[in-house]
Amino acid sequence: MPTAPIVDRIRGVLVRMRALWNRSAAERDLDDELRFHIAMETEAGERRGLSHDDARRRAVVAFGGIQRFREETRDTDRPRRLEEARADLAHAWRLVVSRPAFSAAVILTLGVGIGANTAIFSVVNAVLLRPSPFTDPDRLVMVWETDRASGTQHEPASWPDIVDFGERSRTLQSIGAMMGRDVTIARAGTGDRERVAGLAITPSVLSVLGVRVIAGRPFAEGEGRAGAQSVILLGEKYWRTRFAADPGIVGRTIMVDERPALVAGVLPAAAELGVRQIHERADYAETFSGTHVAVWLAFQPSADSFPRETHPFLTVGRLARGATVGAAQRELAGIAAHLERAYPVNAQRGVNVESYGSVVFGTVRPALALLFGAVTLLLLVTCANVANLLLARTAARAREVAVRVALGAARARIARQFLVESLVFVALGTASGVALAFGALRLLIALAPPDVPRIETASVDGRVLGYAAATAVLIALLFTALPVLQMRRLDLQHALKSHGGRLISLGRSSRRFQAGVIVAEVALTVMLVAGAGLLLRSLWRLSHVDPGFDAARVLEAQYQLPPTRYPFGVKRFPDLPEVNAFHTQLLAAVRAIPGVAAAALAGSPPLDAGFTNSFAIVGREAESAHFPEIRTRFLSPGYLETMGVPLLGGRAIANGDDAPSPNVIVINRAAARRYFPAVDPVGQSIRFWGTPRRIVGVIGDEKFRGIDAPSEPAVYAPLAQAPMQQATLLVRASHGDPMALVPAVRAALRQLDPAVPLFGVEPLAHAVQSSIAKPRFDAVLFAAFAATAIVLAVVGVYGVVSYTVTERMAELGIRMALGADRWHVVRLVAGMGMTLSAVGVALGLEAAYAGSRLLRSMVFGVTTTDPATFAAVVVLVMLTALAASVGPALRATRADPMQALRAES
Repeated sequence: MPTAPIVDRIRGVLVRMRALWNRSAAERDLDDELRFHIAMETEAGERRGLSHDDARRRAVVAFGGIQRFREETRDTDRPRRLEEARADLAHAWRLVVSRPAFSAAVILTLGVGIGANTAIFSVVNAVLLRPSPFTDPDRLVMVWETDRASGTQHEPASWPDIVDFGERSRTLQSIGAMMGRDVTIARAGTGDRERVAGLAITPSVLSVLGVRVIAGRPFAEGEGRAGAQSVILLGEKYWRTRFAADPGIVGRTIMVDERPALVAGVLPAAAELGVRQIHERADYAETFSGTHVAVWLAFQPSADSFPRETHPFLTVGRLARGATVGAAQRELAGIAAHLERAYPVNAQRGVNVESYGSVVFGTVRPALALLFGAVTLLLLVTCANVANLLLARTAARAREVAVRVALGAARARIARQFLVESLVFVALGTASGVALAFGALRLLIALAPPDVPRIETASVDGRVLGYAAATAVLIALLFTALPVLQMRRLDLQHALKSHGGRLISLGRSSRRFQAGVIVAEVALTVMLVAGAGLLLRSLWRLSHVDPGFDAARVLEAQYQLPPTRYPFGVKRFPDLPEVNAFHTQLLAAVRAIPGVAAAALAGSPPLDAGFTNSFAIVGREAESAHFPEIRTRFLSPGYLETMGVPLLGGRAIANGDDAPSPNVIVINRAAARRYFPAVDPVGQSIRFWGTPRRIVGVIGDEKFRGIDAPSEPAVYAPLAQAPMQQATLLVRASHGDPMALVPAVRAALRQLDPAVPLFGVEPLAHAVQSSIAKPRFDAVLFAAFAATAIVLAVVGVYGVVSYTVTERMAELGIRMALGADRWHVVRLVAGMGMTLSAVGVALGLEAAYAGSRLLRSMVFGVTTTDPATFAAVVVLVMLTALAASVGPALRATRADPMQALRAES
């Protein structure tokens, strides 16, 4: 292949690059050539009898403009586009440096808008847009049982029902069951125990989900049966933190609940996607206390250990190819109807099939969409604010542009210059915004409630950076169009005749555009402030809801008794002396601690849904057949005093209510009103678990499923008559911080049994606050966006009014010279800002009113069209607009009438 053409091309590139970087010498040569030609043409004109000035002017005109001549000449001897790009970049950078205040305002404003938008998009990307870790996730479904009597739609299923669903269904390819089961793991060599979140699953669950182990092997069919060796899989996060990602742990045996368990393998962290959300969606479920699954336990139930009347299992299925959720619903509903006819315990029971994705993301998707919409409104407010700054800068540069056009610069060339300047500003703003997004994202993850799936994986990755870059390009194009459109209407003669230091008006159309931008900015701000106001007021209502107990100075802690030393025999239940003795001794030891005012035990923590149970009122069995299941909780004597729950009638559970004594029960006010509206319930009897229990008292209503849930009918049975291996210890401090009692409580527990760990230790008040974590997260973010929008709106209104004052300073001076007083000028100037703001408020209120229904699922105790909230928004925004308008108005009163008259002369 000949090398000469290649060498020539390389030489040509080098020559052009040298010419590009040796710009000053090339420019001097071009100027010398230009002066020579103009001088020669000027001499020719003088020889024709023209004066020197006229001859030179005609010579310049003959060239068609010096600037155009330079550009056309450059086209012939250097890479024009590269040269122009370098010149434009250099000019734009000089503009940034020469006007630091203006540049900082633009860059920081853009940084706030782009940064907030990027941070929220990072969360949306991690939670909703990243692909599912499961195989064919669209084919995954949750199979719930329903109870028509109670109206519940998300009840766990019984094991025999699950077996029937799997054997008879043709729309389900496979089916599996799981249930939360926290476990105690012994640390090798230390004797210490730790309580971790566990999930018991049938071996089929892993194949249903389509997940693979990252070390070792999955569960084998048949593992987990009663009497067989315990087999577990470690969760990836627990494996890395607890075992330092040691692959040698696979195949070893560790102690789980004081029993040896074989570690078969390690599951990836992605395998736990949805576990917490499924437990929270259930109307009741076994305990799953953690955010992440530390241990997966092989579990193979049997009809003997889990008969058809018990419903502890969360059921996940995989649709057969071609099957739909609707088809599965119809088929399983038919199977459920057959089971209802075949088994009396299945009376009133149906089935509810939902897609796995809707269960996992159903509650968080609308909230994230609204947050993303809110941050998009904030970005629009940001763009409106910067647009006004650019319009003001365009007016200041009008004379510069007019001179360049007069010297022959093409308008396309000027438009490219504006584009480069916009790109520089937007690039700097985007860089600051991305830097802000890193910090904001860490804050979002820290503030987010634990029920937002995958939020801990949110990061500023390639997709997020691409989104930020695309946003930046769109903003740059918008900001380029604004000055170009304004310069097309520029009066060149007026601009060239203007004085150097005088602001040039861009005309009535530009002023209308500025006014329109302010109206839009205020309207967007009103929408954000209205949404934030509704959510904040809802949060205030939530924080003041009475949970039914007094959480102040109460410590909450949980423990689990190992079955190896505290056996739980179904056949001898409730006669479990080891369990009851431990509960009694622990309460006595804790109550003896100095600073303890009261202590009690409960079968499940306050605000926990616990479980429900079917029941019948003795003597009203036929009527009771249609009663829904009732909330059931077990507690020790002293519970009412510890929790501050009022006793409304009869007596509380007492020390004598133990296993040998007659079975008794206490009901809450909601149960008394619903089932005994016309009679005193004390002395009546309720039958459940096949045993009649006499009602001995009525107590106040407690919340079970969160602060925002209505009070439900509930029964409370003595823990000694229904002993449980896992219990919640509740301790009321006589004064001060209840956490100060933790060391003494741990010491009391260690004295009784050093192998039993205490977990879930926290102030009960913290648990109450955690129950409203999600609405608090939404309200705080909306409030932050709204506050930022208000600040930007103030800056925008101030900037427009200030610009108008500068532009009309001469007019205002003349008015004052003709006798106008200062307050007249203040009203005139401030009135313009207030008028624009009022129009924006009116439009914003209309838009906020129309869109407020989108917040319907996110508010509590307040309507989405709450008049008080909307009135407060109007007052707040108008007051901020007034504050923004007063400053420029007062500056206008300092106009010098004599100077104004001289300027107009």
